Amino acid sequence: MPQASADAASCPSPIAFGLTTALTGNLALLGTQARNGAEFAVDEINAGGGIAGKKIALTTEDTGASSTDALNAMDRIIDGKPLVIFGSMISPHVFAQTDAVTKSGTPFLVGATNAKITAQGSKWLFRTHVHDGQLADLIPQYLVKTLGKTKPGIMAVADDYGLGASKGIQAALAKLNVAPAAVTSYAPSDKDMSAQLLEIKDKGADSLILFGRPADVALVMKQMGDLGIKLTLIGNSSVVAQTTLNNLSSDEADGGYAIGGMIPQTSTDPKILDWARRVQDKYKVPADNFTVAYYDTVYIVKSIIEKVGCDKAAIRDALAATKDWKGLLISYQADASGDLAHTLGIYRNNGRTPALIGPIKEAGY
Repeated sequence: MPQASADAASCPSPIAFGLTTALTGNLALLGTQARNGAEFAVDEINAGGGIAGKKIALTTEDTGASSTDALNAMDRIIDGKPLVIFGSMISPHVFAQTDAVTKSGTPFLVGATNAKITAQGSKWLFRTHVHDGQLADLIPQYLVKTLGKTKPGIMAVADDYGLGASKGIQAALAKLNVAPAAVTSYAPSDKDMSAQLLEIKDKGADSLILFGRPADVALVMKQMGDLGIKLTLIGNSSVVAQTTLNNLSSDEADGGYAIGGMIPQTSTDPKILDWARRVQDKYKVPADNFTVAYYDTVYIVKSIIEKVGCDKAAIRDALAATKDWKGLLISYQADASGDLAHTLGIYRNNGRTPALIGPIKEAGY
């Protein structure tokens, strides 16, 4: 028997995976993408016979919208003693969970985008989605050097995710000798951002850098239209996410730029487009960059288990050694911090249809 088969054959049946993500509350629109990507991959793998003949049992716990609920959800997952745990893309939740997962000695794979997520000192934590540290460098560069804008306003959601990105963007603008016209934020639950938008307009901004999540980004873009504010808009991938565009008119969405994770709908590969259609048919929600990342993450884990079996430390070491692993849209390579994603896309909305201008890579990759 080949060594890989022998290692994987020693795994329990079923092989337990855990996932915590927001399925209810104001973050559910985003959190379901983690569930959709991971579950779709698990279902595919199980339909194909599992891993070395062993099926995967995925247990999912809802984090809701609070960090306390996220920690409680993680405690329930850890009690089930899963082989690996997937955390969501909601950075405050992952910050709250990391210590508990680290103490459990379980590989922890997340899409959370605050740059400091992988700076917590946990050797068990890995990230398989691009982060706002990368975006904070690349968005100002593209806005200033390519689009020629020099008086941007900044608007970000007021949590660890958005405020961390805002600080990074301000630092990157300073390196370009550009001062923002205004720096504003809004609470995750806010429904009216008109005061912030009017401040940015009144201070003479020529553009808007927007960092948020699909539900609130759609509100900002809609309110820009309502207020007649016409500024070059660039932000994270929420600006071009299908879940955002579904809530906007063509005029409200048109012209928005984004840099972020790779979106399947902009691919020219029939296999990728077919995959995106199948995900939407199953969940009635368009696949986004997070769906792709979590789908790929499950397959990365599958390939590692096939090589090293179900020893948690061996899985962790193999994750840290990941190099040129080809996913749906990008290749993954682990750096010293545990970040595996280093390729991003530049997008622009043509009406309500996002188009890929081209890929862009983090410096050094």
